Order: sequence, then structure tokens, then C-alpha cells
Amino acid sequence: MSRGRGAVLLAFGLAFAAPAAELPRLGTVLVPFPPGVGKEVADQACLNCHSSDVARQQKLTEKQWTATVTKMIGWGAEVRADRKEELIRYLAANFGPGNDSFRPVVVQPIRSSR
Repeated sequence: MSRGRGAVLLAFGLAFAAPAAELPRLGTVLVPFPPGVGKEVADQACLNCHSSDVARQQKLTEKQWTATVTKMIGWGAEVRADRKEELIRYLAANFGPGNDSFRPVVVQPIRSSR
């Protein structure tokens, strides 16, 4: 799913959850990746296409992160070969099976320009 279409679906699905005046605008950087070895690679490789919430909501094993990172590289994520393992270790350590840190954020609905 493209970033724009995913964001539209997220905004549409959450549009009635809270008054729009209290919600951040779509595209707002909400939560950075946590500090640690590999954060720089994750910032560069992952945040070009989606928010950190996409990784934050996962609970993948290292093997599953390996498959996911390989797939994302195939789709155009820029990860140097010598930094791929560093990224996988970072994602598995922060967003592995024990991950319970994700809290969805409600955003303002997209308004039509018509």
C-alpha cells in the first residue's frame, strides 16, 4: 500500500475518534525511533516511506525482520549491504515479540478542497 493511500485510510478510519481541533495534522512526525545502534540506518531507510509507527506496531522475530528488510530493499529502501544486519538487529531489539510500546495516534481527517 502506498504511503498516501495508507495515510488516507488511517485518517478516514480514525476521523470520528476525537474532535479535529485536538488532533495532529497528517504527515506530522509523531514519534521518533528509539535511540540505539542502528537508529541512523532505520531513520534513513524506513522514514522515507512511512512513519515509525509502521515498525513500532510490529512484534517480529529477527528472522521475520530479516525477511521484511529484504522485501523493503527490494521495494526501494536504501540500505547499504554492510549496514543491513545492523538494521535488522535494531528492529528486532526494539520491535520484536516482546514489543508492547505501540500506541496508535489519531490524526485529523483529510478535508476535501472542493
